[in-house]
Amino acid sequence: MITERWVKHTIIVLFVGTIGLSVAFPPIVKAIDIDPELIEQFKTNETAGYVIYFRAKANLSGAPSANWKEQNEFINRSLQENANRSQARVRSYLFGNKVSYRCIWKDNTIIVEGSNRSVFEGLQSFDEIEAIRMYNAEQKNIPKISSAEKSESGTDIKTRQQIHEEK
Repeated sequence: MITERWVKHTIIVLFVGTIGLSVAFPPIVKAIDIDPELIEQFKTNETAGYVIYFRAKANLSGAPSANWKEQNEFINRSLQENANRSQARVRSYLFGNKVSYRCIWKDNTIIVEGSNRSVFEGLQSFDEIEAIRMYNAEQKNIPKISSAEKSESGTDIKTRQQIHEEK
């Protein structure tokens, strides 16, 4: 016969066991790969520039194979949607902290030309971020382009003012 006392003991054991398991086996949190040079930069300067790389990759498996124009449009749309989805929370965070940034949907990255250490440290809590690397304005592999070229290159340059006007 199951008594009320037995039910209470079972509930307590299950509760304590669940807590014990969560302490023994914490949920897997993917660490963000942070450039050591960037950490050193913040030790000597109040601000630094960096590039944020996101984990999410676009699924391009459904790209049409018949027409190159349709294929190109599909790929561009998929890359833009992936970047918009995966970067949304980080963009909001940067905007809320009044940090200027540029979004590059082709590579699913955000370029922050300068932020303070507090904003940088806050970014480390976003699971969607894969890595944060030093940014040097003279880097050749991250293009700075005009808005007329933006649809071809996959770069979406936005300032805080432009984002505010969109809302």
